[in-house]
Amino acid sequence: MATISSASLPVRLLQTACLVLLATGLGPTALRAQETPIVTLGDLASAEVRQQGFTLPRPMKVHVFARGAGVRFWWDDRSGVRLFAAGWILDAATREVVWQMNRAPARRAGGFRIADQVLDLPAGRYEAYFADYGFGENLFLSAWIRNIDRRDLHAQAAPRSSHSLLGALGVSREGVEREWRRQVDRYGMQISVPSADAASVAVFAAPLPWKNSFLTLAADRDGGRWTQAFHIRRPIAVHVYAEGEASGRRMADTGWIQDARTRKAVWEMTPEKALYAGGAEKNRRQVEVIQLPAGDYIATFVTDDSHSPADWNAQPPCDPGRYGLTLSTPADADLQAVSLIPEPAPGPVLAELVRVKDDQDLRAPFTLKSEQAVRVYAIGERDDDEMADGAWIEDAAGKRVWRMDALRSEPAGGASKNRQVDDVVTLPKGTYTLRVRTDGSHAYGDWNAARPWDPEHYGATVYGVK
Repeated sequence: MATISSASLPVRLLQTACLVLLATGLGPTALRAQETPIVTLGDLASAEVRQQGFTLPRPMKVHVFARGAGVRFWWDDRSGVRLFAAGWILDAATREVVWQMNRAPARRAGGFRIADQVLDLPAGRYEAYFADYGFGENLFLSAWIRNIDRRDLHAQAAPRSSHSLLGALGVSREGVEREWRRQVDRYGMQISVPSADAASVAVFAAPLPWKNSFLTLAADRDGGRWTQAFHIRRPIAVHVYAEGEASGRRMADTGWIQDARTRKAVWEMTPEKALYAGGAEKNRRQVEVIQLPAGDYIATFVTDDSHSPADWNAQPPCDPGRYGLTLSTPADADLQAVSLIPEPAPGPVLAELVRVKDDQDLRAPFTLKSEQAVRVYAIGERDDDEMADGAWIEDAAGKRVWRMDALRSEPAGGASKNRQVDDVVTLPKGTYTLRVRTDGSHAYGDWNAARPWDPEHYGATVYGVK
């Protein structure tokens, strides 16, 4: 079973063959008389998410048939059934959900959940998705869901504390994987239309290209960092579309835009502004239009050590193909005012303490002959609201004139505790000392969790700013 990418006759024949196989697993009502499939999503053994776009030239009745699975956590009445294999449909233009399996009427069929519904959809472009991020079961008084990482099915981490009963009940990691393999080929979704309308329905690769997009940072792996500088010739409005992951009061996968000259953030993804993006509760989406004056800017997106398109460890967001940061211009004419440029090189190094190891307390003096703006770039380890590995600048009297603030730090890639700051501060003429201090674990050359994206700069560097 494969995602359909063409409406040609050979593909229609192949699609019908796939549909017969899918219908064998999904049940005898998968394909009704006088209907032709336009989308068939399956083959979830090798990929967590399958997707396909389709265009309706006029209002149509669309038959959606999906077979997934989930677990009911009896101690949490509010959660209902948590689906780990499910499908949904987006409006390709607005990126909003028009149908999803966990909100549709569903029936149980053995260990599966089946949604079988006819929708009245207006003319437009749509994207169908089906995802299976894991496997779970209700077993006696236990309920559990375990991530299935396709990158290495035989070397997954031990179950989390929520799976603590698995061992006691005799359920091994290998047994979970074996049972998942038995069922995964029966998960999937098909979308059909009246046969008389099928020839007029075109299909396309999802996600649909974003109109007037000039910059996309596609966050497609764990522990990653993506950055791109751009120049704006005149003041314009910029549409920002960002998808990431929240972790408590902070963003674990997040993005921001800096003024390239001052290094100050002109936009950032925050827990306060980022709204629920569908799927797991931690999925967040921030959409807004900002006004930017002429100048040079740097867009950045970073991910921590888990939950990305490389491997979703919980339900993916409803727009998984847009995970990361996308910038576009609402006005067509403004697209010509933007151009991508190389990231401006940092100024001269005034002081540097990098590749800092465990249990170090380092100093690097520097002198400013006149009042000057300096850029401080630091990477360290955060522990709650403090820096376990941090940096600061002292003046000649030992007074701190700058410090690495944990609450103002940004993700540095890798483990969530890896943090970075990139500040520009103005200091008066005088002698200063850059300080870096680390604790007894997780530093350069001896990481106890995923390392930051830029390990060679672990510590701090002070640059001169022109």
